[in-house]
Amino acid sequence: MSQIELNYLVFDDDPEAINQYHNKIKISGCLITPIVINPIDFYDADTNEFVIDEFKAEVTQKTKGRNINLIITDWNILDKNNEFPGIKGWDIIEWVIEIKEKWKSRTFLIYSSDIKKASDYVLQKIKKEIEEQPDDIIPSLEFIREIIELKIKFCKRDEQRFEEIKTLLKQSNTISNVVLDSIISFDENTIVNTGNADYDGKRIADILDLNHQDIGGLKFIREFIELSIAHYSNLNE
Repeated sequence: MSQIELNYLVFDDDPEAINQYHNKIKISGCLITPIVINPIDFYDADTNEFVIDEFKAEVTQKTKGRNINLIITDWNILDKNNEFPGIKGWDIIEWVIEIKEKWKSRTFLIYSSDIKKASDYVLQKIKKEIEEQPDDIIPSLEFIREIIELKIKFCKRDEQRFEEIKTLLKQSNTISNVVLDSIISFDENTIVNTGNADYDGKRIADILDLNHQDIGGLKFIREFIELSIAHYSNLNE
């Protein structure tokens, strides 16, 4: 029996991170694939700038054709210096959502050797926005709304985080995610031939358009499942 594929994104500046995740994150019956990206690779020391376009292009390329079950980031990526504001885990989350808005529904795990600093950052950001707009409280609550909408968990950067990752991956292994992962694993040039004029002659990637999923895409997934069930039911009669 084939294994269930679970993919997760990791943003970490530790060169040993990829080996740690390959060796310590294993779940029976699942093929676990960590996609590890070092944000510091996109920091240009000569200009003291973070090349965000190249960073986003790398994330897009490495996740192409994969359903992402979990997104993980270290909190302290790069310290601020001179005119450079530094990079925190929250910056990574914002950039990732800009790349694919559908990832807002995923769970984000932030780890840090000092969790208090991460929580203080969030509180200070909320306080700063409210102080900057004392007479206009609704816009100042934008950051709070984002925090509430996202599923964000914090943990310490120690050995326990690997158990936390395994737990979150198991929780993400829902029927809907398994179906979605199976469908998007088809080659992007695969042409649909179901007998339904709404879909036939189109590519699966175009029908689903996972960055802007609509009712049409959901109806296609439902029909895809119904046709599969009908096919196998006939075989079992």
